[in-house]
Amino acid sequence: MYVVFVEGKTDKYTLKVSTKMKADIWKTFPMVYELKDDVETAVDFFCACSKCYQVYQYKDGSGKHFGTKNLIEHVKRCSGILPKSQITLLQCVPQKVNLSADDYSTIKNRQLHYCVDGYHSFKSVEHEGLRRLMQTCVDLGAKYGKFVISDAVVGRKTVSRASHSAASLVKARLTERLKDAVLDGTVSLCLDMYTDDHRKQAFLDIHCAWVERDFSSHHAALAVRHFGSEAHTAQNLQTAIGDILLEFGIPDEDTPVTTDHGSNVVAALKNSIRLDCMCHRLHTVLENAWRDTKNEVPEAASYETTVSDLCRFVKQSTGIQEQLPKSL
Repeated sequence: MYVVFVEGKTDKYTLKVSTKMKADIWKTFPMVYELKDDVETAVDFFCACSKCYQVYQYKDGSGKHFGTKNLIEHVKRCSGILPKSQITLLQCVPQKVNLSADDYSTIKNRQLHYCVDGYHSFKSVEHEGLRRLMQTCVDLGAKYGKFVISDAVVGRKTVSRASHSAASLVKARLTERLKDAVLDGTVSLCLDMYTDDHRKQAFLDIHCAWVERDFSSHHAALAVRHFGSEAHTAQNLQTAIGDILLEFGIPDEDTPVTTDHGSNVVAALKNSIRLDCMCHRLHTVLENAWRDTKNEVPEAASYETTVSDLCRFVKQSTGIQEQLPKSL
């Protein structure tokens, strides 16, 4: 049993070898326990070198294990002397911090500059991805001390390459996961063609739903593929769909596909099991029923004209939109 004193504090911590960890490395890296009134409480999830007392976190907050590579590398270079850059336990354990008014104001102004300088929406400061990035910076600051963030962050090209690598990894895992479902015939597809309203670029998206052998249902987007300048003919569609399904090992003729009733889509899937989308069918029914209603009931036609005029008035620069607290 070892006793560790946090730098500048009188709190005591003890290290105890875990009986649950089977690898030999855990004999060198006991678990950290906090001592209060002779009561030992485990500090999740931290261990420390039994020679130099350097602290490591071996799991994240959700319990996911980081592996033992860093611990093994530490043993190779450990001299048994406590380094000056040793992380204290107070740096490792999350704390509830009461920021001063000045520090709180500084963070608020930095968020303001982020929105204004980068043309980001005010809502973007609440995005979970941004907050995770900020939390990572806080964690690294606690680990390494103050440093220039420009020395650590990567550029857009590196992030772009990383996104391609991540996409390839996700695709490989999804392809492997779909193998049993393809064999069992529990895979179905849904596809659609749409055009971006602003750049007028056409895209083909294909989604997949399947049931696994434990009877759990799942869903994933297989591809959102830019269709380029090619004509949206049945032959071109058939080729694009076939290429995407081939990447995931999904047979194009035996897999049911739900689509709208576009003539090019219907022709492209003439050799497949194609089903009409219920939402599109319902839209067609309502559209035809409303058209007949307008022809037979003058009040219905007047109602549509009134709603149209109201929408036009709201969209005008001098309309009611400027007088409302929230956008319509």
